[in-house]
Amino acid sequence: MAWLDKDSFELRRLLRACTFGAAMLVGSGFITGVLADLGPGGTAPVRPFRLDQVRLGDGLLQEKRDLIKGFLRDYDARKFMVLFNNQAGRPNPAGVDPPGGWEDGGLLSGHWTGHFLTALSQGYADQGEEVLKVKLDWMVNELAECQDAITARMDGQLSNSTSSSSSWIPTHPGYLGALPEDTVLRLGPPRWAVYGSSLENNTWAPWYTQHKIMRGLLDAYYNTNNTQAYDVVVRMADWAYLALTVGDKNHAGYTGNLTRDDLNYMWDLYIGGEFGGANEVFPEIYQLTGDAKHLDTAKAFDNRESLFSAAVENRDILVVPKDKIPGRRRPERLHANTHVPQFIGYLRVFEFSGEQEYFDAAKNFYGWVVPHRGFANGGTSGNYPGSTSNVELFQNRDNIANAIAEDGSETCTTYNLLKLARNLFLHEHNATYMDNYERGLFNQIAASRADSESADDPLLTYFQPLTPGSSRDYGNTGTCCGGTGQESHTKYQETVYLRSADDTTLYVNLFIPSTLNWQDRGFVIEQETTFPRGDSTKLTVTGEGPLDINLRVPAWARKGFEVTVNGEALPRDEVKPGTYLALSRTWKSGDVIEANMPFSIQIERALDRPDTQAIMWGPVLLQLLGSPTGGSGSFWELSLYRYLKLDGNYSLAAIMQTGATASGDPLFTTAGTNLTARPYYIGDSQAVSSYFRRVEPEVVFGSLDTGVANLKRNDGLPNYDVPVAGITSPGTDGPTFLDLVWDQAPFATHDAFVDAVTSVAGAFVEAGVYSADERDTIVAKAGEAEEELTPEA
Repeated sequence: MAWLDKDSFELRRLLRACTFGAAMLVGSGFITGVLADLGPGGTAPVRPFRLDQVRLGDGLLQEKRDLIKGFLRDYDARKFMVLFNNQAGRPNPAGVDPPGGWEDGGLLSGHWTGHFLTALSQGYADQGEEVLKVKLDWMVNELAECQDAITARMDGQLSNSTSSSSSWIPTHPGYLGALPEDTVLRLGPPRWAVYGSSLENNTWAPWYTQHKIMRGLLDAYYNTNNTQAYDVVVRMADWAYLALTVGDKNHAGYTGNLTRDDLNYMWDLYIGGEFGGANEVFPEIYQLTGDAKHLDTAKAFDNRESLFSAAVENRDILVVPKDKIPGRRRPERLHANTHVPQFIGYLRVFEFSGEQEYFDAAKNFYGWVVPHRGFANGGTSGNYPGSTSNVELFQNRDNIANAIAEDGSETCTTYNLLKLARNLFLHEHNATYMDNYERGLFNQIAASRADSESADDPLLTYFQPLTPGSSRDYGNTGTCCGGTGQESHTKYQETVYLRSADDTTLYVNLFIPSTLNWQDRGFVIEQETTFPRGDSTKLTVTGEGPLDINLRVPAWARKGFEVTVNGEALPRDEVKPGTYLALSRTWKSGDVIEANMPFSIQIERALDRPDTQAIMWGPVLLQLLGSPTGGSGSFWELSLYRYLKLDGNYSLAAIMQTGATASGDPLFTTAGTNLTARPYYIGDSQAVSSYFRRVEPEVVFGSLDTGVANLKRNDGLPNYDVPVAGITSPGTDGPTFLDLVWDQAPFATHDAFVDAVTSVAGAFVEAGVYSADERDTIVAKAGEAEEELTPEA
């Protein structure tokens, strides 16, 4: 199927970019002579390709994508228009109801329409399926008709409808929504509506809904060149500017324009003040129109009373004690998915204003979440003892083990964390951002879609509980995660490749079967891989010319990352995990890059309780099947050190691959306990455990038992910034003796192993953990264990 018309996209890009001239602002400096691209990251030093320039190939992510695209094709788009038509005074077809869930006429209605628009446009960009474009164009036209009908009432043009839903007169022109304009304006002065369910008095994240609709329209414009979507979203932006400056001017209690203090007060309201990433769309509209008021609108969303300045100064206040709450309205724990997208918006403001504080705030905020609140699946947020019972809120800093006992790990939050990591990478090119992106993508995001078909249910997750023995629920019609999930599974190709702004460098970030068509440079790059079911990739170049190809070397590639170009191996000392390998040459058609990155089992310890652990297979979290036998709240318990050899390779004896699913997903069996472990991304509702408890009571070397307890070093863990009920902090926990020894594996020789044992044992004696006699016993047994620890040939 033919790809989209590139000429129309390039002409549009040129015309819009020329609004700003040839020197485009990028951060705090300029890239002279380089035009901006449209959309997120369009002025950054490293930039995305358009979605239509990258095609997915066969594999795990295409399977997930195709399931969502089936839903997009079959779902009745008329459902989305029912509530919009009600507000516009337009008729609805008989027998068609709204989607349901939160899209039922309640105070968050309308947001799912925006998600669906984005998913349709992304789905169309992927393979050019006309059925998706037809549905999208119809929805955009219907929304435009609703917008016109609502604004026309300001001039006395009332509809023929007798419904009270369409009898209200808008305060400002350009409003579009599935609810009356008043549900947005009442958030601010003079009424200061709060979160609740009353359609007459309360509010529920009205600017969040506005953001989703606007984002959907912008994506329709970017991905399908729907110029009507552009017209509608610009009118919405004009309305938003008036709503956030002039405000609720027709209300009897109106006293004048909104102030900075008013805006601060609005954004600190729990849930009601949630605005998603509304501040991300207005800089883009500023870019498209050249009208600076839209950049001012973006800045109106600055959350300056309680969070923004702290982020600029790198003061982590996501969770604070009750007696140290900053601001007039915020709670002690912040809602995770309310605040992550705010910082995506701050990056967009930075990209078009050059004001460094916006970048600093985003970078520092991200650093608070990852790794200090990051779970093994790439997600965050969860409850903990003594806190409010809301698992959508951030947990206190460095709390992992005591924050996984309930649902938590909201899928929407991970969706936004990936967007933030990606956008930060566009400015800093730090491979750690991509390591984190990959983890979230192949775990929580891929797992968020059930591996089954449905024409009327998206079958997506809201929470992905990490509680041992928990299972996932799939569905979520009308919810936030049911919306972002549609987006996530239709844009898998967006970060596989990135390019420098001057087109001299290509970044290969992810190992996903795909084909990049880089027309501006005359290159086609085809990537063939079965990743993450396999651990190698092959890139074939078509085209000629000089190009720097930066190939990501994942931080998890601890067993080697072997690269060949046309069969010639690169020196291993040039390859360092957690970096990019630069391949600079003049390429010709038929050149081949191959990379082998052997997966290995890695054990990841929780920051606050080292015996709470997760099993990683490369970037993929492995889950243990079944419910722990100890009852509710219990963990599976594993003892694994006795199976290790000098190479420290868990996968050779302790957790071995013993089979595969019909799709090729690896299956593992744990030694001693005979438990099955499988990849996190498998989408069903079986009981699984993402974490287990490590139980290693005695120092052993293979089958040799020293008779000495495997004691812990006192690292003062946990060490929380905010207390957890029933947990002493700072505590006395830390890694065990065997943890610290095997952290140094692999050992080249048995003597090297004994040296490590001697060193750690000596440190434990100095710390008063072991006696000299215990040290001598441990070292002697280590010396006797050469046969036990020699790997099999």
